[in-house]
Amino acid sequence: MNQTRTLWGHIRTFVVVTLITVMVWLLAESRMIQTQTLEAQVILTVANSPGGVPLVVRQSTGQAQIRTVSIQIEGSTAGLDRFTRMLQNRVELRIGREIPAKPGIHRIDFRSILRQSSHMSVHGLTVTAVVPESITVEVDELETREFSVRVLMPPGVETDGAPRADPESVKIIAPSSVLNRVQTSEAIVRIDSTEIAQLGQGRLETIPGVVVEVQGIDRQDWASTIEPGQVDVFVTLRTLRVRYTIDRLPVQVLLAPGEIGKWMIEIADADKDLVNVELVGSAEAIEQLRSGSVTPRAYVNLSFEELERGIESKPAQILGLPQGGRVVGPQSTINFKISRVELSSSVPAEPESGTPGL
Repeated sequence: MNQTRTLWGHIRTFVVVTLITVMVWLLAESRMIQTQTLEAQVILTVANSPGGVPLVVRQSTGQAQIRTVSIQIEGSTAGLDRFTRMLQNRVELRIGREIPAKPGIHRIDFRSILRQSSHMSVHGLTVTAVVPESITVEVDELETREFSVRVLMPPGVETDGAPRADPESVKIIAPSSVLNRVQTSEAIVRIDSTEIAQLGQGRLETIPGVVVEVQGIDRQDWASTIEPGQVDVFVTLRTLRVRYTIDRLPVQVLLAPGEIGKWMIEIADADKDLVNVELVGSAEAIEQLRSGSVTPRAYVNLSFEELERGIESKPAQILGLPQGGRVVGPQSTINFKISRVELSSSVPAEPESGTPGL
């Protein structure tokens, strides 16, 4: 019995000694000085500036762009683990904190920033090296400027009235250094000839989503935006007018049905045909005339009163023109002689050939 009690006492003592040894070893390991190198991403952020003026920041264009920084840290294992968790693989440089909140070029020393950061609150850590050692940043004020929009049509395109953009003005939000390059007060939208080809003539058309441009502003410029970046353009294309000449157009006389056969109208030889009748109209209307699908005719319409008075001339009219076509030039006057037909009781009266009725 005493031997069993003694055996368990030895085992208990061995376990206690082993645990104490392990704890001492772990404590010593955690406090042992080590060196570790970490890679962290460099992040530039913007905060509200003290003066209320919006600021922007970027890496200076005069140096190679720095994406990551290598940080060498010396300290205990526990301290290094805690630092790594707090760092989260990123070094954030914020305006008004690590970066001065004023326009200009600023050189930021990484080691100084890390030493002053909350990450270094871990006891016993030392930053032994940072590569690269520093970064140069540029801080500028954001400005907003309004520009009216002007529509540029392809050469040779005629419109009824000036094309209009909707909205008629846009805002440019950009750093002061960018806006200082701009020497214009207008934004421009350019209409391509392929877009014009899809529009109808003579009616208001919409060209949606045309990109806005401002001379001196590049869409790659830092922190620069155009609001809105696209506008709709409203335009009415002037109907294309084409001239066409009809060599000869015979003149006919139109009478009321009740007057047919009662009168003889003799048209002067020089006025029996209208010669070189010049028409103007849309391309579609003129094509109808050329193809013969539409055939106009010239006529003089005489009323009962005009027949009774025996008038000797009257302007000719042209009937059957295609829609969108019209005669240009002075109106032609037709000269003629009117005489009453004497009806015979035995021979029915017939209208003279060349004097057609309605």
